[in-house]
Amino acid sequence: MDLIDHLQTLSTRAEQLGPNLTNEEATKMALIAPFIQALGYDIFNPAEVMPEFRADLPGIKQGERVDYAILENSKPTILVEAKPFTANLKDAEMGQLSRYFHATEARIGILSNGRQFRFYSDLEKDNIMDQTPFAEVDLGDLKNAPIDQLKKLSKSLFDIEALLSIAEGLKIIRAVKKELKAELADPSDWLVKEMAARCHSAKNVNQRVKDQVKPLVVEAIKQVISDRINERLGAALQAEQVQHGVPVDENIEESDDGIVTTEEELTGLMVVRAICSSQIEPTRLTPKDTKNYFNVLLDSTRGKQLIRFKFDGNIKRIEFFDGQEPKSEIVDGPSGIYAFQERIRAYLTVLQGG
Repeated sequence: MDLIDHLQTLSTRAEQLGPNLTNEEATKMALIAPFIQALGYDIFNPAEVMPEFRADLPGIKQGERVDYAILENSKPTILVEAKPFTANLKDAEMGQLSRYFHATEARIGILSNGRQFRFYSDLEKDNIMDQTPFAEVDLGDLKNAPIDQLKKLSKSLFDIEALLSIAEGLKIIRAVKKELKAELADPSDWLVKEMAARCHSAKNVNQRVKDQVKPLVVEAIKQVISDRINERLGAALQAEQVQHGVPVDENIEESDDGIVTTEEELTGLMVVRAICSSQIEPTRLTPKDTKNYFNVLLDSTRGKQLIRFKFDGNIKRIEFFDGQEPKSEIVDGPSGIYAFQERIRAYLTVLQGG
C-alpha cells in the first residue's frame, strides 16, 4: 500500500472512532502509532520507535519524555508529541515539543491530535524548533496534503538533508498561500494601489481612486477564480464525455422521455465528485435527472440523495437533504457548490452509515 492508501484508511478510522478517543493514550493507540507505522517504522521495535523517550535538558528540566522518538543508530531523528483527539492544535502548547527538540539531535518534530499532523523543523535557527510548521496533514482533507513530499519522512526514503530542503520549500509555499488568501479575501492597500496604477486612467492614485478601485479588484479576483474553476471542470467534463462516447461539442443530452441533461448539471456532478473524492470513489456518485431537477445519488440508490440541482432559469439553486436549514441555497452556477463542501461531505458520511 502507498502512503495515501494508509492515510485514507486512517481517515476512515478517525471518523469512526473519534467520539471514543477521550484521552491522549487512546488517541496514540488508535491513530498516532498507526500513522508512524504507515511511514514504514516498526512501532513494536523500541530500537526503531521508542515510546516515552527521555529528553532531559541538563540543569534546566529533568524527567522530560517525548511520546515517541523514531531512532536511527540509537539517535532520535523524528520526535512525535501527542495531544488528545479533541485538542485544537492551533491552541496547543508547543513548549514540550520545542524543549524535546532542543534536548536532542532530532531535526524533525511532529505535533498531532490524531486528526491533524503538524511537521516542524529548525529551518530558522539550528536546534531551535520553528514556531510555524512546514507542512500539515489533515485526515479530513487529504487532497490538500503534500503527500509526495512527506514520503521523504518514511523509513525507506529518509534523507535528512533532502527532507530539510523540501521542508524549506513547503514552508515558503505555506507562507505565500497564507498571504495570497489574505489578499484575495481583503486586498491590501498595496495591491489596490498597484492595480489602480496599472488599470485606472487617473494620473494620481489618491484615496478616492483607491476606494473606487478596491471593490472592483475584489470582483475581478472572484471572476478569475471562477473562470479557473470552470476551465478545470470543463476539461474534466470533456474527458468524461469522451470516456462515455458523448460528442464533446454537444452541450446538452436529451433522453427519449424528453429529459434534457445540461452541461451545467453535468459540471455540477463533477464538482460534487471532486468535493467527495477524499471520502469515496467519485463514480459512486451517480446522476438522476428529471424534467424539474437533477439529483446526485450515492450508489444509484433512490433513498440516498446527496444533493439536488435546479439550474433551469435565471435563478440557480442547490437543495440539501440533511435536515438542516436552509434547505436550499442560491448559487451562481456549478462552481458555487464549492462554498458548501463541508456540508456535503458531512451528509455523505451520514449516507454511508456514519
